[in-house]
Amino acid sequence: MRTTRKHLAGLAVAFLASPTLAQCDPAWDVTLGNPGISRGYIEPIYAWDDGSGEKLFVGGSAENIGGDPRNDFLAQHDPATGTWSRVGDGIQRGNTNAFLTRLRAWDDGTGEKLFVTGFFAGAGNIPGTKSLAAWDGQQWHALGSDFPSNSANATYDAYPADLGDGEKLYICGNFEEIAGIPAGRIAAWDGQSFSPVGTGSGFFGSFSPFVQSLIAWDDGSGLKLYACGRFDGVDGITTRNVARYNPQTGEWEAFGQRLIPESATANFTAWAVFDDGRGPALYVSGQRFRIQGDPNVYLVARWDGTRWEGVGQELSGRATDLMVFDDGNGPALYVTGTAMFEVNYFARLVDGLWEPAESGVNNPPVEGNFSSAFGLGLWDDNLVVGGNFSQVGGLDPVTGVGEGDPIPARGIAMLTPCPPTCPADLDGDGDADADDFFLFLDAFAQGDAGTCDLVGDGDCDADDFFAYLDLFSVVCP
Repeated sequence: MRTTRKHLAGLAVAFLASPTLAQCDPAWDVTLGNPGISRGYIEPIYAWDDGSGEKLFVGGSAENIGGDPRNDFLAQHDPATGTWSRVGDGIQRGNTNAFLTRLRAWDDGTGEKLFVTGFFAGAGNIPGTKSLAAWDGQQWHALGSDFPSNSANATYDAYPADLGDGEKLYICGNFEEIAGIPAGRIAAWDGQSFSPVGTGSGFFGSFSPFVQSLIAWDDGSGLKLYACGRFDGVDGITTRNVARYNPQTGEWEAFGQRLIPESATANFTAWAVFDDGRGPALYVSGQRFRIQGDPNVYLVARWDGTRWEGVGQELSGRATDLMVFDDGNGPALYVTGTAMFEVNYFARLVDGLWEPAESGVNNPPVEGNFSSAFGLGLWDDNLVVGGNFSQVGGLDPVTGVGEGDPIPARGIAMLTPCPPTCPADLDGDGDADADDFFLFLDAFAQGDAGTCDLVGDGDCDADDFFAYLDLFSVVCP
């Protein structure tokens, strides 16, 4: 029976898997990184529309973002004008260094705002904005967190989630109280007031405990709030560096095998949900650790709802962020890190192993001894990479990893996806034309099933011929 056009989508998948069709190559866009930053690093990266069009917001400990001395710690890039600008009256440093950790949008009931976490004296010179503030596109707002001005309180994440009692913004960090309420390094804000998550005793540990990242996910046992950071337990429950809150019971839980870091000061840094072909799973990144019962060392682990398993090969250093991105070859999991010399600090997961993503980000750093990548963000179908580096791609002069010539970019650059694949393009020139048609005919005549078996029955026959005609009729860019 002739294979009809209704089979096209499935056939395209099979065809794209053919070894004769070359994978396309994404490319670096370094516009954002020139002039880039003069000191520090870029970490949180977030695209948000404040009502006047989407802009790219970036922060960290960076100074002179976009070459402007007013743009310290936070800046916004307007693609309509190609310019960087300060966000309102900016972020105030205080008596010590400042840094930002997360940017997320949420509607607190009075309109969507951009929430900013980190360690800073204030935002826009507005009272009560120490280490936690909201930007509405016109002005800064305090949330009433009331951290003392002389305290070392920092916030690390602001995650919106509805755990069954209405959507709230979950705030985490190293604070023990927020708005005068015992919270133990995590609290929920409903737009009006703060409340503890659990008993309020919160996270504890022997060495400066804190919670760094949050995510809500259902692993099959119900929606729960997952937390990672550096801690020994929460609300009296012993659990090292990862825990989850069960809204059905109102209690925190340990789950899975123990994740055992090599160092007492190590922490876990970020979450992501990714499907590697076996179904969606929860991934966590951190500093070198082992999984109970597994002698190998990892920077990333995968939780499938039943057990933890290590992801990738052993690497040095610390993984700082995780993100799923489609570079034109299908969705993949990307990671950034510090001292990850083997992959030039920025890698993608390929067939279960970490590989430098377009040769990674390279030395020399903006400042210090070695480059690092800290943050990832999605903007206009691109993957934005932030950190402390002065080049991307090419051969790293320190690690010897990579190939080609590096491209200057100070602290921020974008990985742009390759153009959509043309299903019938056998020779990889981006078009389906006579050359491709004759290549298929040659393979068909020779019975080369590796190329012409499009229906997956192991033969080259009429079904495959008509399947190729269907693919060939697709208009390619």
